[in-house]
Amino acid sequence: MIQIQRSLRRLVGGPGHARRCPTPRCPVVAAASNVQSHGFASEPSDTSRKAAALMIGNEILNGQIADTNLPWLAKMLYNRGIDMVRAEFVPDDTEEIAKTLQSLRSRVGENGMVFTSGGIGPTHDDVTYEAVALAFGCDVEEHAGTIERMTRHYESQGKELTKARRKMACLPKGADILLTEGLWVPLAVMGGEGGGDEAAKEAAGGAEVYILPGIPSLFQRMLMAQEPRFRGPAIYSTTIFTNSGEGDLAEALNEIVAKYPKCDFGSYPKTRADEDYLTKLVLHSRDETIIEQASKDILSHIPKCWQKEEA
Repeated sequence: MIQIQRSLRRLVGGPGHARRCPTPRCPVVAAASNVQSHGFASEPSDTSRKAAALMIGNEILNGQIADTNLPWLAKMLYNRGIDMVRAEFVPDDTEEIAKTLQSLRSRVGENGMVFTSGGIGPTHDDVTYEAVALAFGCDVEEHAGTIERMTRHYESQGKELTKARRKMACLPKGADILLTEGLWVPLAVMGGEGGGDEAAKEAAGGAEVYILPGIPSLFQRMLMAQEPRFRGPAIYSTTIFTNSGEGDLAEALNEIVAKYPKCDFGSYPKTRADEDYLTKLVLHSRDETIIEQASKDILSHIPKCWQKEEA
């Protein structure tokens, strides 16, 4: 699959395909002093959506490749108000991918979404399309529009549309196809309002599945082209720094955590010598008032704490 990733870089075409994708253009804005808002305040809080990621490839599991798609995806979704609740890594095995995909779709629920990364190239170990079709109880079939775009691309390079290349246009039957300017590679989407038979969608919970390549530049570019599809209610966050060690602050922090069940607290010791704190506390909640109240409690009950003004 490593060779296929190199191959896809040459196949996608378009003068910009090799450029580095920027950080996701996400709505991160100041909400109140020292509090940031991620996502969309206009979205009702009861419309929150869950997401999961399925990272596919033997080369990741055996350490040949370090995955970078998952952290990028998690940050993009968080900044757009969507909760990432699970991520799994699986080998290039059709049944394993299908089984895990079904589990993840059930996990994220009816209005959720699952993103797959990798396994859509032209060689023997690229089995993601077949695995997704298996999970949905349907077959794969050549997609005429993708064949047409591939034909134009390869003809422009003086290359033949071989059987192996045509494999990359064999998509799960009924998939919705989303296009990215300058690329022939389709973003196939199953579930939601389209893709797969009705029985399969109902049994698996109805969550959408976005089937993406593993090459980071393509993965990011194709998702950024569809950003408007990914919206969730605002998530508020703040960061507090302290020169108290985790062992010193744990008891007081535990009492505060128990007081605010609708707030997520993260505690992280410093990892670099040049950092000017011992512990960083990060708070997340969909209720801005809770963030403000919990922050005041921390500043009042844990010694040597401070906040930095958000940019």
